[in-house]
Amino acid sequence: DRMNFPDKKFISLAILLTLALSITAGAYLIYRAWDYWSADQVYADMEKNAVQKVKMAGQPDRYREDLTTDSSGKKSEGGQDGGEAPSDNADEERKKSADDTDRSIDGATIPDKPVIDWDELSKSGRDIVAWLDIPSLGIAYPVVQGNDNEFYLHHLPNGEYKNAGSLFMEAANNPDLTDVNTVIYGHNMDNGSMFGKFRNMTEEDYETQPFLWLCTKEKDCLYKMISLHISLVDDESYTLFKSNGEVNRLNYENSIVTGWLRAENQRSYIHMPVPKTAIGRVITLSTCGSLSDERRVLRAVLVREIARPP
Repeated sequence: DRMNFPDKKFISLAILLTLALSITAGAYLIYRAWDYWSADQVYADMEKNAVQKVKMAGQPDRYREDLTTDSSGKKSEGGQDGGEAPSDNADEERKKSADDTDRSIDGATIPDKPVIDWDELSKSGRDIVAWLDIPSLGIAYPVVQGNDNEFYLHHLPNGEYKNAGSLFMEAANNPDLTDVNTVIYGHNMDNGSMFGKFRNMTEEDYETQPFLWLCTKEKDCLYKMISLHISLVDDESYTLFKSNGEVNRLNYENSIVTGWLRAENQRSYIHMPVPKTAIGRVITLSTCGSLSDERRVLRAVLVREIARPP
Protein backbone atom coordinates (compact mmCIF):
# COMPACT_ATOMS: atom_id res chain seq x y z
CA ASP A 1 0.00 0.00 0.00
CA ARG A 2 1.11 3.56 -0.72
CA MET A 3 1.58 5.82 2.30
CA ASN A 4 -0.51 9.00 2.42
CA PHE A 5 1.66 12.11 2.79
CA PRO A 6 0.29 15.61 3.39
CA ASP A 7 -0.27 17.65 0.27
CA LYS A 8 2.71 19.87 -0.64
CA LYS A 9 0.44 22.91 -0.80
CA PHE A 10 -0.77 22.22 2.73
CA ILE A 11 2.81 21.91 3.99
CA SER A 12 3.77 25.18 2.31
CA LEU A 13 0.74 26.93 3.79
CA ALA A 14 1.56 25.64 7.28
CA ILE A 15 5.16 26.85 6.96
CA LEU A 16 4.03 30.28 5.79
CA LEU A 17 1.49 30.54 8.58
CA THR A 18 4.08 29.56 11.21
CA LEU A 19 6.54 32.06 9.75
CA ALA A 20 3.93 34.83 9.76
CA LEU A 21 3.01 34.12 13.38
CA SER A 22 6.69 34.14 14.40
CA ILE A 23 7.30 37.45 12.63
CA THR A 24 4.18 38.98 14.21
CA ALA A 25 5.16 37.79 17.69
CA GLY A 26 8.71 39.04 17.23
CA ALA A 27 7.50 42.40 15.97
CA TYR A 28 5.19 42.74 18.96
CA LEU A 29 8.02 41.97 21.40
CA ILE A 30 10.23 44.52 19.68
CA TYR A 31 7.45 47.10 19.75
CA ARG A 32 6.74 46.45 23.44
CA ALA A 33 10.43 46.73 24.35
CA TRP A 34 10.65 50.01 22.42
CA ASP A 35 7.42 51.26 24.01
CA TYR A 36 8.77 50.57 27.51
CA TRP A 37 12.18 52.05 26.70
CA SER A 38 10.78 55.24 25.20
CA ALA A 39 8.52 55.78 28.23
CA ASP A 40 11.52 55.28 30.52
CA GLN A 41 13.43 57.91 28.54
CA VAL A 42 10.61 60.44 28.94
CA TYR A 43 10.58 59.94 32.71
CA ALA A 44 14.38 60.03 32.92
CA ASP A 45 14.40 63.38 31.12
CA MET A 46 11.77 64.74 33.52
CA GLU A 47 13.91 63.80 36.50
CA LYS A 48 17.10 65.14 34.91
CA ASN A 49 15.57 68.51 34.04
CA ALA A 50 13.36 69.16 37.07
CA VAL A 51 14.69 67.29 40.13
CA GLN A 52 17.69 67.71 42.39
CA LYS A 53 18.53 65.95 45.67
CA VAL A 54 19.53 67.77 48.87
CA LYS A 55 20.49 66.46 52.29
CA MET A 56 18.13 67.23 55.14
CA ALA A 57 20.80 68.27 57.65
CA GLY A 58 22.04 71.82 57.29
CA GLN A 59 19.18 73.02 55.09
CA PRO A 60 17.89 76.58 55.55
CA ASP A 61 15.16 76.96 58.18
CA ARG A 62 12.50 77.52 55.54
CA TYR A 63 12.97 73.90 54.44
CA ARG A 64 12.25 72.66 57.96
CA GLU A 65 8.97 74.38 58.77
CA ASP A 66 7.03 71.47 60.24
CA LEU A 67 3.30 71.70 59.50
CA THR A 68 2.22 68.69 61.52
CA THR A 69 -0.51 68.98 64.15
CA ASP A 70 -0.71 67.51 67.62
CA SER A 71 -3.74 65.67 69.01
CA SER A 72 -5.38 68.96 69.98
CA GLY A 73 -5.20 70.20 66.41
CA LYS A 74 -2.63 72.92 67.23
CA LYS A 75 0.04 73.58 64.70
CA SER A 76 3.49 72.33 65.67
CA GLU A 77 6.69 74.02 64.61
CA GLY A 78 10.12 72.46 64.16
CA GLY A 79 8.89 69.11 65.46
CA GLN A 80 7.96 70.53 68.90
CA ASP A 81 4.60 70.12 70.63
CA GLY A 82 1.97 72.62 69.50
CA GLY A 83 1.14 75.53 71.75
CA GLU A 84 4.60 76.03 73.28
CA ALA A 85 5.93 79.57 73.09
CA PRO A 86 9.31 79.74 71.32
CA SER A 87 12.29 80.62 73.48
CA ASP A 88 14.39 83.72 72.88
CA ASN A 89 17.04 81.68 71.15
CA ALA A 90 14.63 79.43 69.24
CA ASP A 91 16.48 79.86 65.94
CA GLU A 92 19.77 78.79 67.50
CA GLU A 93 18.13 75.80 69.17
CA ARG A 94 16.56 74.69 65.89
CA LYS A 95 19.87 75.04 64.07
CA LYS A 96 21.71 73.14 66.80
CA SER A 97 19.23 70.28 66.77
CA ALA A 98 19.02 70.09 62.97
CA ASP A 99 21.96 67.73 62.56
CA ASP A 100 20.49 65.37 65.15
CA THR A 101 16.78 65.45 64.29
CA ASP A 102 16.88 65.97 60.52
CA ARG A 103 19.18 63.07 59.74
CA SER A 104 17.14 60.28 61.31
CA ILE A 105 13.78 59.22 62.72
CA ASP A 106 13.48 56.26 65.09
CA GLY A 107 17.13 55.46 64.36
CA ALA A 108 16.66 55.28 60.57
CA THR A 109 18.52 57.72 58.33
CA ILE A 110 16.33 60.10 56.30
CA PRO A 111 17.15 59.98 52.56
CA ASP A 112 18.11 63.04 50.54
CA LYS A 113 15.07 65.14 49.73
CA PRO A 114 14.11 65.79 46.12
CA VAL A 115 13.85 69.49 45.30
CA ILE A 116 11.49 69.99 42.39
CA ASP A 117 11.55 72.75 39.80
CA TRP A 118 7.78 72.84 39.46
CA ASP A 119 7.79 75.33 36.61
CA GLU A 120 9.98 72.96 34.62
CA LEU A 121 8.12 69.80 35.64
CA SER A 122 4.74 71.33 34.80
CA LYS A 123 5.86 71.61 31.18
CA SER A 124 5.64 67.81 31.03
CA GLY A 125 1.97 67.67 31.97
CA ARG A 126 -0.68 69.95 33.40
CA ASP A 127 -2.09 67.18 35.61
CA ILE A 128 1.13 66.53 37.54
CA VAL A 129 0.34 67.00 41.25
CA ALA A 130 3.28 65.36 43.04
CA TRP A 131 6.68 63.70 42.77
CA LEU A 132 7.25 60.26 44.33
CA ASP A 133 10.73 59.12 45.36
CA ILE A 134 11.43 55.68 46.90
CA PRO A 135 15.24 55.48 47.24
CA SER A 136 15.42 51.83 48.38
CA LEU A 137 13.71 50.68 45.17
CA GLY A 138 15.09 53.27 42.75
CA ILE A 139 11.60 54.58 42.04
CA ALA A 140 11.31 58.27 41.06
CA TYR A 141 8.31 59.46 39.05
CA PRO A 142 5.82 62.29 38.73
CA VAL A 143 2.29 61.58 39.97
CA VAL A 144 -0.67 62.82 37.97
CA GLN A 145 -4.35 63.09 38.81
CA GLY A 146 -7.04 62.98 36.15
CA ASN A 147 -10.80 63.29 36.15
CA ASP A 148 -11.07 59.50 36.30
CA ASN A 149 -8.93 56.44 37.00
CA GLU A 150 -8.75 55.31 33.37
CA PHE A 151 -6.96 57.83 31.15
CA TYR A 152 -3.51 57.67 32.75
CA LEU A 153 -3.47 53.87 32.78
CA HIS A 154 -1.96 54.12 29.29
CA HIS A 155 -1.00 57.77 28.87
CA LEU A 156 2.12 59.64 29.97
CA PRO A 157 1.75 62.95 31.83
CA ASN A 158 2.11 64.78 28.51
CA GLY A 159 -0.90 62.91 27.12
CA GLU A 160 1.09 60.61 24.82
CA TYR A 161 -0.24 57.04 24.58
CA LYS A 162 2.16 54.49 26.10
CA ASN A 163 1.42 51.09 27.62
CA ALA A 164 3.44 52.02 30.71
CA GLY A 165 1.11 54.91 31.48
CA SER A 166 1.69 57.09 34.53
CA LEU A 167 1.59 56.87 38.28
CA PHE A 168 -1.76 58.45 39.06
CA MET A 169 -3.58 59.49 42.20
CA GLU A 170 -7.09 58.25 42.94
CA ALA A 171 -9.49 60.74 41.33
CA ALA A 172 -11.51 61.01 44.58
CA ASN A 173 -8.47 62.04 46.66
CA ASN A 174 -7.53 65.61 47.48
CA PRO A 175 -4.19 66.37 45.75
CA ASP A 176 -2.96 68.34 48.78
CA LEU A 177 -2.33 65.03 50.65
CA THR A 178 -4.64 65.92 53.55
CA ASP A 179 -6.81 62.81 53.17
CA VAL A 180 -6.48 59.98 55.67
CA ASN A 181 -5.60 57.60 52.84
CA THR A 182 -4.15 58.81 49.54
CA VAL A 183 -4.09 56.07 46.89
CA ILE A 184 -1.62 56.06 43.99
CA TYR A 185 -1.83 53.48 41.20
CA GLY A 186 0.93 52.27 38.88
CA HIS A 187 1.63 49.37 36.55
CA ASN A 188 3.54 46.24 37.58
CA MET A 189 5.88 46.52 34.60
CA ASP A 190 7.73 43.47 33.27
CA ASN A 191 10.94 45.48 32.92
CA GLY A 192 10.84 46.53 36.59
CA SER A 193 9.86 50.15 35.95
CA MET A 194 6.95 51.96 37.61
CA PHE A 195 5.80 49.73 40.51
CA GLY A 196 7.32 46.58 39.00
CA LYS A 197 9.98 46.51 41.70
CA PHE A 198 7.42 45.86 44.43
CA ARG A 199 7.32 42.17 43.56
CA ASN A 200 11.04 41.71 44.30
CA MET A 201 11.29 43.95 47.37
CA THR A 202 13.09 42.30 50.29
CA GLU A 203 13.41 42.96 53.99
CA GLU A 204 16.97 44.07 53.29
CA ASP A 205 15.67 46.78 50.95
CA TYR A 206 13.39 48.01 53.71
CA GLU A 207 16.11 47.98 56.37
CA THR A 208 18.49 49.82 54.03
CA GLN A 209 16.02 52.69 53.58
CA PRO A 210 12.46 52.53 55.00
CA PHE A 211 11.49 56.10 54.02
CA LEU A 212 10.02 57.61 50.88
CA TRP A 213 9.21 61.15 49.77
CA LEU A 214 6.01 62.46 48.22
CA CYS A 215 6.39 66.11 47.26
CA THR A 216 3.85 68.64 46.04
CA LYS A 217 4.14 72.30 45.07
CA GLU A 218 3.23 73.33 48.61
CA LYS A 219 5.08 70.81 50.78
CA ASP A 220 7.43 67.84 51.00
CA CYS A 221 6.06 64.82 52.88
CA LEU A 222 8.24 62.11 54.36
CA TYR A 223 6.63 58.70 54.87
CA LYS A 224 7.83 55.48 56.44
CA MET A 225 6.80 52.16 54.92
CA ILE A 226 4.66 49.98 57.20
CA SER A 227 3.24 47.24 54.98
CA LEU A 228 3.74 45.31 51.75
CA HIS A 229 1.00 42.78 51.10
CA ILE A 230 -1.39 41.23 48.60
CA SER A 231 -4.92 42.64 48.55
CA LEU A 232 -8.08 42.01 46.58
CA VAL A 233 -9.36 44.76 44.32
CA ASP A 234 -12.26 45.62 46.61
CA ASP A 235 -10.83 45.11 50.10
CA GLU A 236 -10.12 47.58 52.91
CA SER A 237 -6.71 48.64 51.57
CA TYR A 238 -8.57 51.15 49.40
CA THR A 239 -10.74 52.62 52.15
CA LEU A 240 -10.89 56.38 51.69
CA PHE A 241 -12.99 56.98 54.83
CA LYS A 242 -15.77 58.69 52.91
CA SER A 243 -18.65 60.43 54.64
CA ASN A 244 -21.59 62.15 52.93
CA GLY A 245 -19.86 61.68 49.60
CA GLU A 246 -16.69 63.50 50.62
CA VAL A 247 -13.29 62.19 51.66
CA ASN A 248 -12.62 62.93 55.32
CA ARG A 249 -9.54 64.79 56.43
CA LEU A 250 -6.87 64.23 59.09
CA ASN A 251 -9.11 64.31 62.17
CA TYR A 252 -11.42 61.50 61.05
CA GLU A 253 -12.15 59.40 64.17
CA ASN A 254 -8.61 58.61 65.22
CA SER A 255 -9.48 55.26 66.80
CA ILE A 256 -10.93 53.96 63.53
CA VAL A 257 -7.86 55.00 61.56
CA THR A 258 -5.50 53.55 64.19
CA GLY A 259 -7.28 50.20 64.17
CA TRP A 260 -7.29 50.11 60.38
CA LEU A 261 -3.56 50.89 60.24
CA ARG A 262 -2.77 48.18 62.79
CA ALA A 263 -4.74 45.60 60.80
CA GLU A 264 -3.05 46.61 57.54
CA ASN A 265 0.39 46.48 59.16
CA GLN A 266 -0.21 42.92 60.35
CA ARG A 267 -0.87 41.79 56.76
CA SER A 268 2.65 42.66 55.61
CA TYR A 269 4.88 39.80 54.46
CA ILE A 270 7.92 41.97 55.25
CA HIS A 271 8.41 43.09 58.85
CA MET A 272 7.81 46.85 58.91
CA PRO A 273 7.18 48.33 62.38
CA VAL A 274 4.83 51.31 62.63
CA PRO A 275 6.99 54.30 63.67
CA LYS A 276 6.40 56.06 66.98
CA THR A 277 6.31 59.38 65.15
CA ALA A 278 3.46 58.43 62.79
CA ILE A 279 1.11 61.36 62.20
CA GLY A 280 -1.96 59.42 61.07
CA ARG A 281 -2.12 59.92 57.32
CA VAL A 282 -1.03 57.25 54.88
CA ILE A 283 -0.36 56.68 51.21
CA THR A 284 -1.32 53.44 49.50
CA LEU A 285 0.76 52.53 46.45
CA SER A 286 -1.09 49.92 44.42
CA THR A 287 -0.11 47.74 41.48
CA CYS A 288 -1.27 44.48 39.86
CA GLY A 289 -0.66 41.12 41.53
CA SER A 290 -0.21 37.67 40.00
CA LEU A 291 -3.94 37.07 39.59
CA SER A 292 -6.49 39.32 37.90
CA ASP A 293 -8.30 40.16 41.16
CA GLU A 294 -5.14 40.65 43.21
CA ARG A 295 -3.20 43.82 43.92
CA ARG A 296 0.23 44.25 45.50
CA VAL A 297 0.06 47.14 47.96
CA LEU A 298 2.86 49.13 49.59
CA ARG A 299 1.62 51.36 52.38
CA ALA A 300 3.51 54.13 54.18
CA VAL A 301 2.59 56.46 57.05
CA LEU A 302 3.40 60.16 57.27
CA VAL A 303 6.17 61.05 59.73
CA ARG A 304 7.18 64.57 58.68
CA GLU A 305 5.69 67.38 56.64
CA ILE A 306 7.80 70.31 55.47
CA ALA A 307 6.50 73.54 53.97
CA ARG A 308 8.06 74.65 50.73
CA PRO A 309 9.37 78.22 50.55
CA PRO A 310 6.91 80.72 49.05
